[in-house]
Amino acid sequence: MQIGNIIIEPWNRRNFLPRVIALALLALWLGWGLTIFMEGREINARFQALQEEQQLKEERARRAAAYRNMLEQQQRPQNRVQNAVDSVKN
Repeated sequence: MQIGNIIIEPWNRRNFLPRVIALALLALWLGWGLTIFMEGREINARFQALQEEQQLKEERARRAAAYRNMLEQQQRPQNRVQNAVDSVKN
């Protein structure tokens, strides 16, 4: 393997240290990439949980408002048109 002017022969004892360093750098790079990937998934999961929580709050608020409107309509006096029979009964 050749990196710039440095030639690394795979199984030469003289090139053991550069080979170990190259493998260590590769392992660190892969570990770093895996760490970033896992953190990204965790952040996405948290973001999705927050969105779901926000949707639940909005749904509860909408249901509470609909319930209050229903109660107000039930408590409001009914304005009915009186016909001749109703006026005689009263």
